[in-house]
Amino acid sequence: MFLVKSKVFAAVVVSTLAFFYSNLAKANISFSPTPIQSKSSSSNPINNVDSGSIIYHLSDGSYSTQIALDTKVQMDIAGTINRVKVSQTFTNPSNDWVEGVYVFPLPTDSAVDHLTMHIGNRTIQGQIKEHLEAKKIYNKAKKAGKKASLIEQQRPNIFTTSVANIGPGENITINIEYQQAVLIDQSKFSVRFPMVVGDRYIKGKPIKTPINALGLAKNTHIVKDASKITPSSANTNRAVSLSINLKAGFDTESVSSSYHDIDIIKVNKLTKYITLKDKNAQADRDFELVWKASKSLTPNLALFTQQKGDDHYLMLIATPPADEAFKKANTPRELIFVIDSSGSMMGSSMIQASKALTQAINKLKPTDRFNIIDFDSYFDPLFDSAMPAIKMNKKHGIRFANNLAAEGGTEPLDAIKYAFESRDSQSDNYLRQIIFLTDGQVGNEKEIIQTVRLNIDNDRLFTIGIGSAPNSHLMTKLADFGRGAYTFIGDINEVEVKMVALFDKLETPALTNISINFPRDINPEQAQGTIYDLYKGETITAVYKLNAIPNKLTINGNTENGVFSKNITINASNDTQGIDVLWARRKIDQLMNKYQAQYRKIDRDQVQQEITNLALDAHLVSKFTSLIAVDITPSKPGDTPLVTKTVSKTVKAAKTATNANLWMLLGALFALLALFTKRKQNA
Repeated sequence: MFLVKSKVFAAVVVSTLAFFYSNLAKANISFSPTPIQSKSSSSNPINNVDSGSIIYHLSDGSYSTQIALDTKVQMDIAGTINRVKVSQTFTNPSNDWVEGVYVFPLPTDSAVDHLTMHIGNRTIQGQIKEHLEAKKIYNKAKKAGKKASLIEQQRPNIFTTSVANIGPGENITINIEYQQAVLIDQSKFSVRFPMVVGDRYIKGKPIKTPINALGLAKNTHIVKDASKITPSSANTNRAVSLSINLKAGFDTESVSSSYHDIDIIKVNKLTKYITLKDKNAQADRDFELVWKASKSLTPNLALFTQQKGDDHYLMLIATPPADEAFKKANTPRELIFVIDSSGSMMGSSMIQASKALTQAINKLKPTDRFNIIDFDSYFDPLFDSAMPAIKMNKKHGIRFANNLAAEGGTEPLDAIKYAFESRDSQSDNYLRQIIFLTDGQVGNEKEIIQTVRLNIDNDRLFTIGIGSAPNSHLMTKLADFGRGAYTFIGDINEVEVKMVALFDKLETPALTNISINFPRDINPEQAQGTIYDLYKGETITAVYKLNAIPNKLTINGNTENGVFSKNITINASNDTQGIDVLWARRKIDQLMNKYQAQYRKIDRDQVQQEITNLALDAHLVSKFTSLIAVDITPSKPGDTPLVTKTVSKTVKAAKTATNANLWMLLGALFALLALFTKRKQNA
């Protein structure tokens, strides 16, 4: 009898242990020191993961489970300023202590000024430091087993979050806050939130790249940080939740999203609460919110002021009357279309580009001249130089546009150079306008921007960003240096409307040499140094730091019909917050232009110090400053290895047999032992 009971008990124990072990396997938990990366390919980890984790099969036959990311975005729009909080929750579903590295986009004009790290109930505020100092602090904390987070700027619109020592099954939330100005154009107000860093074409010969670099591309002699701006999971969809409090300052006529379905709740007459209709929306295209005021409420002039200590700040938003400043002229134009047909344009982007180009050609007058330069790995012009826009030549152009095929690399530089070099003896008799149409997914932005800055002469450069997530930093900069305008086309249904609006600008001479004059006792320092040329429907937006707020100012500019001048009386009160941050961000941008233009190291170093001091004073992330947050309590055991992993799509932490399940199984086992012992004593 005892033997039978022993066999029954043994069977129960074996089955219990089998169940216990199966849960451990399913949970991917190991009591051995062997890291998850060394798991043999003979055991498929996909069968052992119950969390939706992404499994990468490495070249050596092993597998790697990527850490996960959940992103939440909260926008608070008040008038012309948008305050944004981006919350990133990093989840580690593996057995390893890991370092998570996430490359993400933000708007080109974003002023990143706050970092908060949340670990359980603890909150650690980030501090702004010089980049190298912040990096040293982070690496020291990482080595000491402390949790730390570092926010770095790779480009004005690309940032990196690094989070050290995320424990097995642990969540860490990083909050990043930034500020931007609302864009006003053609009586429309808008903000954009980029959601994805597109795959970028990297030019140049490979150079030394860090062993632990997580990017797809190696560093090159032209793009020396290629490994930092080419995330290995750039095309992996990630869910993003987004909510917006819109306080426009007036009763909006319409509110819409260009590329996403949204829900709108009217909180009161002046406030709306907006969310994405799809609660599992993927970060696969830029988000754009657009709102309009009724024509009777659309402001021609708005002034906002702020006082901070002894300094005063003024933001001026003005739309010159179209009938006074912008009158169509019959000046013959020479239009050069530089169009991207590289592999990254494949699909809807190429369709949009061809349709946009056809629209542009059809709008040309016989008195105009034009040429098309197609580029991918190489460039191919339609004509050797610009030709008259007569019916026959326009037919050649439309056929050329319809035959464009997306393939090859993205090498716009030689095509842009050719556009400048193709000026001929007749070009001086025309208003020369270059239209650059691309998704802008390149890594050598600096080289392209420098070429335009040095060769633009009297030409005007207009940029058209095509696709779901164009490189807005590159496109905006080129338009600024080219004294043109940037147009974003994210949907094929927008092509006709936006091209008509663009051609209205192309056909209307700009308001040039714009200046804002203050009374003699006022010392104004404009953030951007100059005000770029203005086209019909566009708005002057200028931010100043002053010793006092004046009671009047004057706007002057040149038009085709003479001088435009407007006197403005200032009655604004000091109640607007955040103008100082916008001023500092734009001032840094202007100083970066100066920095890039320097050839001597001593001059670059001097400008770099100016940028660093300003960024530290304003608590802003820049090329030379970073945000760093460190938890003073070590959490990782000193002898445990740290594995660096890139971020994958949203997953929950792996279901583990620890905590409730583990104790339940152990409790069942102890109960069986107690039962057997009691029966043995009673036998």
